Amino acid sequence: MDSNLEKKIDNRRNHRIAAGVILIIFGVASLLQRWLDIGNYIILLLGLGMLVWGSISRRTGWIIPGGVLTGIGLGILATESGWIFPLADQDGVFLLCFALGWFLITLLTAIFTSIQWWALIPGSIMTLIGAGILATNGVVRWADLNLVYAVILIVVGLVIITYKGRSKKNE
Repeated sequence: MDSNLEKKIDNRRNHRIAAGVILIIFGVASLLQRWLDIGNYIILLLGLGMLVWGSISRRTGWIIPGGVLTGIGLGILATESGWIFPLADQDGVFLLCFALGWFLITLLTAIFTSIQWWALIPGSIMTLIGAGILATNGVVRWADLNLVYAVILIVVGLVIITYKGRSKKNE
């Protein structure tokens, strides 16, 4: 059998499996919603599922929407669940959670596929806007910024470790 045909068959089978898993997740969530209040977790679980599937199958096409949905799901969870943030701060918190999803795209693609640097652009913009909202409301204290610096150092260190460099055609 032709190797290209085998790849197409495997690809179709993988997409069918992924679609089936997504439908099962929504079905189970719909059933559980009747007895448990899990509405705030559905988007987060779907995003995490896509991230796991994309990481296992090494497909960027699943990691990108997974990162976006995970960030949105975290934002929903942070603003709608039991975490207590004043109403004026919820927009900033949501944007920071959403930005985390974009940063996950760059981190996970660096580890499992070819790195997607472009995802740092919307993530950085959302981080600046979210941090600006929190800073203007007086929520951010200088002691809290030490946590931000620590996270930035960890992310930059991970990027440096996982960056393979550009391939040169002449070598």
